[in-house]
Amino acid sequence: MPSSQNFPPELLAVNPAEKLAYFESCTVVHRRLKIAYEAVIDAVNNPGGASLIFLFGPTGVGKTTLLHQVVKVLIEQNSRAIQLDCGHIPVAYVEARAPESGSFDWKDYYKSVLIALADPFVDYKLRTGSSRIEGSGSSQRLIKSKANLSDLREDVAAIIQQRRLIVFLVDEAQRFTKMASGRRQQDQMDAIQSMASFTSTRHGLFGTYELLQLRNLSGQLSRRSLDIHFPRYQADCSQDVKDFKRVLKSFACQMPLLETPDLEQHWEYFYERSIGCVGIVKNWLTQALRKALAESASTLSLAHLTPYAPSVSKCMQMATEAIEGEKALLESESELGRLRQKLGLTVKEPSTATEALLNSSTRSTGNKKEKKTKKRRPGERNPQRDVIGGAPSVS
Repeated sequence: MPSSQNFPPELLAVNPAEKLAYFESCTVVHRRLKIAYEAVIDAVNNPGGASLIFLFGPTGVGKTTLLHQVVKVLIEQNSRAIQLDCGHIPVAYVEARAPESGSFDWKDYYKSVLIALADPFVDYKLRTGSSRIEGSGSSQRLIKSKANLSDLREDVAAIIQQRRLIVFLVDEAQRFTKMASGRRQQDQMDAIQSMASFTSTRHGLFGTYELLQLRNLSGQLSRRSLDIHFPRYQADCSQDVKDFKRVLKSFACQMPLLETPDLEQHWEYFYERSIGCVGIVKNWLTQALRKALAESASTLSLAHLTPYAPSVSKCMQMATEAIEGEKALLESESELGRLRQKLGLTVKEPSTATEALLNSSTRSTGNKKEKKTKKRRPGERNPQRDVIGGAPSVS
C-alpha cells in the first residue's frame, strides 16, 4: 500500500468538514493538464494574431480546473502592473449559462461579464428601467429607457478597455451553440470575434467537443483562432495508463486519513467509470471520502467507492461523446489529402503517426473493418483443404 502522505499531519486532528474541504481544494498536476495549461498560457502570451482560443475536451476531463489555474498564474504574472494600476484586471472569466428558452441569452451573458469585471456602475446599468434628461432650457425632457442589448454590448466593450483586460475566459462555452440555425451560430461567433478585435483582448472559450462546430464557421474565424485539445487518458496507451495510475496515487496521498488507500490496484475500475477523465475521478473520490469520514473509517475502501461510481449508462454516454469528438479531430487530419488536391499539390500518403491515430480510433469505437472478398474468375475454386490419404467416401 502507498505510505507517503502529502497532507499536513495536523489535519488528522481536525473535524471531517475541514478534512473534506482540504481534499476538495487539492489539485493534482498531471501530464495532460500540464500540456494543456502550457498551450493556453502560450496562446495568451503569444497569440500570433489570433483573438480566439478554443479549448475543447470531454466532459469531466478537468477544463474548469485548468481555467482556474490559468487565471491564478496570469494574475501572478501581472501582479506588478496591478500594483501600479488598481483598476487593471489582466484576466477574468464567467461560466456561460444554459439558455432556458432554447437560444443563448446574450443580454444575460453581457450582464455576467460586467459583474466579472467589477463595473462600478453595474447596478445602474442592469436596472430594468432608467431615465435621462435630453435637451436644454425649456426644451428639456425626461426620457425613460430600458437596458437593451446594444447598450450592454457598448458597456462591456468600454469596461474591457478600461480594465486593460488581456484575456477573457468563458467556461462551458459550448452553450454558445444553442441557437436555432447554423447561420445564427455564425452570428454568435462573429459577435465574440468582433468584441475581441475591437477591444484588442483575447477570448478563451473552454468547452466540450460540441465547441468543434463553432471553430470553422468561416475562413476569417479560422484565421483568427487557435485550437487546443485537452484529451482524456487512453487505456490502449501504456504511458497514459502509467500517468493515470500516478494520478490515483497522488489523490490517495492527499486524503487526510490514517491509512493511505491503495487506489492503484483498482485502476481499471476507476478508468471504466471515469472513461479516463481525471475530473470525474476527483468528484467521485470526494463523495467517497465524505462517506468514509462520516463513518470515521481509517482508510477508503471499495464499500465507500461503489455507491458513488458513475453508472454504466452514464459512462456509455460519456464515452460515446468523447470518442465521436476524438474521431472528428482525427478526420480533420485525414482531410489533408483533399486539401492538397484542391490546391493542386501532390497528394501524399498519410503519415505513420496519422495512421496509428486512425487505427486507434477504430479500435476504440469497436467497429471492425469488413474484409473485402477477393473476386475469382468463373470456374476457379474457393480455397479449401483437400482430403489426404485416399479418396473421400461416398454415401
